[in-house]
Amino acid sequence: MSECWYMPEEVADRRDENRLSPNVPGSYEVLGESGVFYRHFDPKEVSDDMEGFIQPLLQKLHYKSYDVVNLSPDNLGEEKFEALAEQHFREHIHEDDEVRLILEGQGYFDVRDPDDKWIRLLSKPGDCIVVPAGMYHRFTTEHSKYIKTLRIFKEAPRWIALNRGPEAEETSARKEYLSRLRAPAETAVGTANNRTIYFLRYPLQLDASLTTITKRLLEQHSEQPFALMIFLTGSTDPTTGVSWCPDCVPAKPQVAERFTELQRKCGEAHAIFLQLPVERASYLGNPAFPYRKHQTLQLGSVPTLLVLTPAKNAENKSDSQWYDLLEVKVRSCDPGKRDLLNFEWH
Repeated sequence: MSECWYMPEEVADRRDENRLSPNVPGSYEVLGESGVFYRHFDPKEVSDDMEGFIQPLLQKLHYKSYDVVNLSPDNLGEEKFEALAEQHFREHIHEDDEVRLILEGQGYFDVRDPDDKWIRLLSKPGDCIVVPAGMYHRFTTEHSKYIKTLRIFKEAPRWIALNRGPEAEETSARKEYLSRLRAPAETAVGTANNRTIYFLRYPLQLDASLTTITKRLLEQHSEQPFALMIFLTGSTDPTTGVSWCPDCVPAKPQVAERFTELQRKCGEAHAIFLQLPVERASYLGNPAFPYRKHQTLQLGSVPTLLVLTPAKNAENKSDSQWYDLLEVKVRSCDPGKRDLLNFEWH
């Protein structure tokens, strides 16, 4: 994604950038919180071998079909193009995810954040955008009036829009989307409570969030150290309640057992749990996935379980990041191992 920003509720020309004054940038984290997925591919990689590129992507995303559309007055005629442009810019939802990979040209996806504010996403060749089913959004080309996109579908190609209103609000897609947006996070050891059980959804937000949490824990546990268990696991499909990662399913109760052991080892109040969900589409086949490159997490596969304790003199390192404040005691891809927590506890 080249850039995203908040925009006014009303605009004079939809094809202008339409930024607030002063400009208010959007963020990957807010988009992720809203359910939007983004990834950039090399446009040349796509165009050189379309079929070779798309088939593995369909398998990874569990989609079945695709087509390519060319939206421009030259291709459709001015009247038909403008009619479609008006239709696409009406705020609407779909009952399926909208998956678009930009091949040529540029356009703007406008999506609603969790507070129902508009965020505008500038989309260029190579940008892949997934707008979840039930999320209000709209689309427009910029002033060139030209965009060529690859559309990906779960079944046969189709585009059915439900404009914002009572009918759209009553659809199962909208209700499920809102329930996911508002639901408290569930982990392998219980509901996140931001005291002893944490759930951090967004990789790019990890270091800032976990540093804040770690410093707070160091203050709260100044008399007796704590132990932090981190569980990296394939994210859960909200429609089935099951992880996309087959090995993560049996790992879930095993992790719960290991956490109970950790509570017995260091005291229930001093055992802290953090679950980090790993999204299939952004993880599989992506060597640049943030958790893979992270100096402490070093994610090689899911599931992965880590246990960390405060580093020596951590309480005196006020300007440090969490990975400097904690040291890894356990790292394992097999949460079922019975002697996993066989480390010295002070």
